[in-house]
Amino acid sequence: MSMLSIGLSGLQSTQSALEVTSNNIANASTSGFKEVTTQFASVYSGGQRGGVSVADLNENFNVAGELVSTGSALDVAISGNGFYVVDEGAGQLAYTQAGQFELDANLNIVNAFGNQLQGYSVDENGNVITGVLDGLSLNSSNIPADPTDEVAFALNVDSSSPEITIAFDPTDGGSYNYSQSTQVYDSLGNSHTLTQYYVHSGTNTWDVHYYFNGGALGATETLNFNPDGSLNTAVPGVVPPINITIPAATVDTGANDINLSIDMTDTTQFGSGFSLYRNDADGYTAGEFAGISIEKDGSVLATFTNGETLLQGQIVLATFANLNGLENANNTSWYATAESGDALYGTPEEGNFGELLAGAYVGSNVNISEQLVDLLAFQQSYQANARTVSSADEMMQVLFNAV
Repeated sequence: MSMLSIGLSGLQSTQSALEVTSNNIANASTSGFKEVTTQFASVYSGGQRGGVSVADLNENFNVAGELVSTGSALDVAISGNGFYVVDEGAGQLAYTQAGQFELDANLNIVNAFGNQLQGYSVDENGNVITGVLDGLSLNSSNIPADPTDEVAFALNVDSSSPEITIAFDPTDGGSYNYSQSTQVYDSLGNSHTLTQYYVHSGTNTWDVHYYFNGGALGATETLNFNPDGSLNTAVPGVVPPINITIPAATVDTGANDINLSIDMTDTTQFGSGFSLYRNDADGYTAGEFAGISIEKDGSVLATFTNGETLLQGQIVLATFANLNGLENANNTSWYATAESGDALYGTPEEGNFGELLAGAYVGSNVNISEQLVDLLAFQQSYQANARTVSSADEMMQVLFNAV
């Protein structure tokens, strides 16, 4: 092959490399962008030198991009392996690591180009429906109040506490040893205070008096303890849990009766002072939609003003047997091909999939310093090849003139 053809092959290949390098530099701040490397190969024809060609363009999926913190609940970074799945419309799925999402007018979770994020949706009971990809969206409906019906205590009463011999009176601190309160809700979501007063009435015996919003319920239970400090579960009314009904008239808000099941089975009597280490009550007041949060396992939660959350779905990630077989698409995304293999789906933290980090996104993995060095090297190569072509042209002119 002539020197002119060899020089032209060098110009074409180096021009391609310059374009790739320039594109890398231009996308140094693009979310989810992967640096592309130009691979060259020498060309021979019948054992004769034929110049150079671009053998392949490889994207660097092995190096993660820099984490960019934003604080936005819908900016989500993949810490580890995996691609988000987005629907571009008409059933076309694309895969990306650009984790900057937002809510559209219909509360669908979409990227900046309107492509809906895919995952597992939930049924009417809030259970994740696995195995079928679906577009993720939020239900912003307010949640109604949920009355309290279960209360669980875990506490210790001091075995060395003095025994009380006078009549109980909540206004007389000397008539009881300890007290503690729990917030409970009625069917309208109104908050009330349930108070327990503990009276050491005898050896290994404690009386518990119940008051509701400061008024006596007329409910008193006796707790008996074994010599080892554990609750005597053989005593009726203690295990199974204590049941107390607070009549609607006592609630006095127009709500229904409050029926409480109070579990005190973890209560102990040791000589180590009074301590309350669990005070759990279900129920909550009505709540308005306040926002969204995404957990590291991909769970998408709607948050409400009453502090409650409702599961809306779970983000699904994808990976491939051959990442370099993916086909480039617009908007920093890729398509599956026969060379890449079908997408393998899973949830964050499952198998070799990474976990999610909300409030940040994965930026580009382009190393600007390396790209500038490559740019200079390719420019020099381009100039050298251009000189080769120019020299070949001059030699041809000399030859033509001689003829």
